Amino acid sequence: MSISELTTLPIRGGAALRKKRLFHPSGILCGGTVTRLAPDGVGLPLVSGEVVGRISKGAGTPGSLPDFAGLAWRMPGDADGPRPWDVLTVSSAARVVLRPVRSWPEAQYSTLMPLRYRGGLYWLRARMRTPVDVDGLSVEAVRDRIETGPVEFTVEQACGIGSFTELATLTFDRELCDDDPGCDQPFDPTVRSGAEIALEPRWLTRMRRAAYRNSREGRGAE
Repeated sequence: MSISELTTLPIRGGAALRKKRLFHPSGILCGGTVTRLAPDGVGLPLVSGEVVGRISKGAGTPGSLPDFAGLAWRMPGDADGPRPWDVLTVSSAARVVLRPVRSWPEAQYSTLMPLRYRGGLYWLRARMRTPVDVDGLSVEAVRDRIETGPVEFTVEQACGIGSFTELATLTFDRELCDDDPGCDQPFDPTVRSGAEIALEPRWLTRMRRAAYRNSREGRGAE
């Protein structure tokens, strides 16, 4: 058994006891679109198209209590080919520092790890730009908001230590179920990251891959 497997083995036990995801256990699956705003060929190879997403609470605190806000989405391919690309982000105070928040619009989401693409290291971040007129961090509030109109996020990219620039708009306009098309696989950027994109550093990617696998196996998702 590898060091990554041994280190993340307790996650399997935690997921088994919880009988659900150990991390980001409460959330809403949603469908929508991503629309590229950056010029083609500038930065990451994101292309416009349909997406499946999930807005979630990291620790699963009840009701509207503060938590780490999560935003994930899956694209069926990118400019380099039709391989799926999963992006996972979480509320942060900087590119790599987790930060709990008290409301959805307050959160600034980060991938926490850079993405290597064609010799460059890129960071992704996002922010909700749709007001949610409910105090607190409630998944139900997001569900109610999507029922009345789309929820939009601005997605930005930065190369290395450079400034962030606008990459795309992410729009969710409907709630989905686990058995809807494209929703049958958990989000996992360590195994689905497009045709030529890789999370860095590799040792941390291996650790995350083992953690996600143990969480899935612990709750019987595989």
